[in-house]
Parts: sequence; structure tokens; C-alpha cells
Amino acid sequence: MKRSNTTNILLTLTILTLASLSTAIGQEQKAGQAQNYEELARRIVSTSAAIKPGDVVVVAGGKHTVPLMEAIAIEVQKAGGMPTMWLNSDRVARSRNIDMPEQFLEQEPRYLAEWYKNVDVFIGLPGLEDPRAVSAGVPQARFAKSAKAGQVIGKMLNDAKLRGVFIAYPTKQSAELNQLDFTAFEKMHWDALNADYKIISEKGDALKRVLQGAKVVRVTSPSGSDFTFTVGDRLLIIDDGIVTAEDAQSKFINVRSASLPGGNINVTPIETSANGKVVVPKLRCRNAPLTGASFEFKDGKMQNFKADKGGDCFTEVMAPYSGPKDMFGSFSIGLNPARKVMENPGDYRPGDAAGMVWISTGYNALDGGNNKEPGGFSFPITKATVTVDGKVVVKDGQLML
Repeated sequence: MKRSNTTNILLTLTILTLASLSTAIGQEQKAGQAQNYEELARRIVSTSAAIKPGDVVVVAGGKHTVPLMEAIAIEVQKAGGMPTMWLNSDRVARSRNIDMPEQFLEQEPRYLAEWYKNVDVFIGLPGLEDPRAVSAGVPQARFAKSAKAGQVIGKMLNDAKLRGVFIAYPTKQSAELNQLDFTAFEKMHWDALNADYKIISEKGDALKRVLQGAKVVRVTSPSGSDFTFTVGDRLLIIDDGIVTAEDAQSKFINVRSASLPGGNINVTPIETSANGKVVVPKLRCRNAPLTGASFEFKDGKMQNFKADKGGDCFTEVMAPYSGPKDMFGSFSIGLNPARKVMENPGDYRPGDAAGMVWISTGYNALDGGNNKEPGGFSFPITKATVTVDGKVVVKDGQLML
């Protein structure tokens, strides 16, 4: 079992080909990397997606990802699958964000829900080359309308037979956003993608055995976080980069999906069980700094949010949603030893980095939670210590299993 990090909504938005939140693969990629497309495509098709003869496969991406999309489609054909390529572009996505009349954003893509009932595998590459430029200056209310309309997709995903694989790539733009040297950032990405997923899976299984049914999970950090929650009978999902035959039979789409790079364990705890304080020195809101953030959980509900900088952005992001946007939604721990948290220098806290903790509020239905309406926010807890019914599983941001 497994699941990608960074958020269930990412899956829904990718499938809808709306405003992509994925990292884009840049046109500046070196020729040497392009030569690896065939090898990577074989791995995706044979191992991660396990394409079988007769599988109906959608390969989706942006104009800048066409060479890899082609390589994947060719490998799908060699495996006996039936591929179709879907293309997105920054220009079209930007126009949707700023030009499309607002009332049309609320149109439910029911046709797409019907199409997906006939698809066996969705292989998603980044649809946008520059997601920041595509979303810059767009009122959050427009994204909220699209997300609400997209619920028709979210509601059918768990019931569909669809399984998915999602591939991220490094670019100079993403390195710049994270305040990192591109060469080092790029190397780390490929190292993480090519990590030993057998070891990652073993770590995830060991952590799952400890977390399953946990009554008291306590999370603390040097910045001042100190909160607890209960896992109970909730589903634990391990992203180990592979959709196994067992995974493919799950009733949850996020079990039937994998990400590359992978390496993450995720759970939607008992929402009302969260209590205590969360302090996040720095993160980003719509690609802008959000610093000195803090709030409390009271019976699972976020209260008293404060921030030294960027609080207005947080308010804007949350305001258009009326559902359980401020209820505790999910908890995850990274498992990939090749992915690194880099905060000095840098501003990088990937959810699949071994020992990295993220929590979120809001939508969690694709992982079996009770928050079924769109909206929410995610927060990194760096250098966290996690204790599960008295057993330390993460200490100062390092896995202890």
C-alpha cells in the first residue's frame, strides 16, 4: 500500500486538468536527461503502473513533457495497453483562470467522470511549465468554484477502477522558488526517484504496524508545536512508488495511486481527536512567504490562527470554502532517505523526505476521512518528534525505525 505525499486534491486537480499544482519539467532539461526517458518509461509502465494487456491508459501532461509522454505511450503499447495522450498548456490554463466567465467555472465536468469509468490507468505528468505564472493574481474564489465543480470527479474516484501514477520533475523555476542551487536540487530529485523502494516499503510497513490503531500520537517540535490525535481504525496508506495487485483492488483511489519520487505514509486520523498547539516558523501561501504561523486544535477544529507575515493570504485561501476546511484532515511522515529538507540555505520541506512531518486541515475523503468538501491548508512540522502510544518513531526530524 502507498500514497503520494502532497495532498489528495493534487490528484483530483491533475485529473481535471485544471490549475496544476505539480512541479513542471522544464524545457531547459539537458539532452543527457532526455536520453533517460525510455528507461524511465519502462519502469513506470512495467513496475509502478503494472500495465497489463487490454488496459485503457491515459497519459496526460503539458507541451513541455511530450517527449516523455511519447516514451510512456510507446511502452504502454509494447505491454499490450491502449494509450491515449491528453495535453495541457500554460496558455489555456491561464485563460481559464482569468478569462473564463465566472459562472462557467461552476459547470460540473460530468462528461469527464463518465470517461474515467472506462479508464484503467491514469499516468500524470506536470501539465504546466510555470504554475506560478498561471495562478498569479487569480482570486482564490475562482479556484474555489472550480474545486466545487470538480467534486463530481472526486465523488466517483473511490468507486472507479482507475489506478494512477504521478511523476514530478525538477526545474530551474522550482529550484528558484525553493531558494536552491538548481544543480544540487536536480541531483537530489533524481536520487530520490531512483531510491531503493524496497527499503522504503519496509520502513513504511514497520511504521504502519506502530501507527495502526494508535490511541495517542503526540507531535512536538523545537518551534513550539505540541499536539495529539488518535488514529483509531483509520486507513494508513504507504506510498512506495508502486501500485501492486493488492493495491489495485482497494476501494480508495489514493491506495491505487503512486508517485515518483515516492516515500510517504499518510493517515486521516479521527478528525475530532486533535488537540494542542501548532507552530510553523515558515511555509508558503500561494508561493509567497507565510512566516510565524501558529494556531490551536480544539477537538479537531483549528482556532486562533496567527502569522507574522502572510496571514492575509491564508485568510484569502480559506475564505471561499464553507465546509470542514478548518477541521484536522491528515498526518504524514516522509520515508525517502534521498530526499532532503533544506531550510538553511533554502526553503524546501518535501513531504517524502525521511522524517519530515506534514499535517493538513480540510478535504480528506479520498483517504477515507469524513471531510468531504473542498478546502483546507497544509503545514510542515520540521524537526518534529513523533511519539506513538509512548514509542518514539521520529526524533528531531529523523526516522527512528
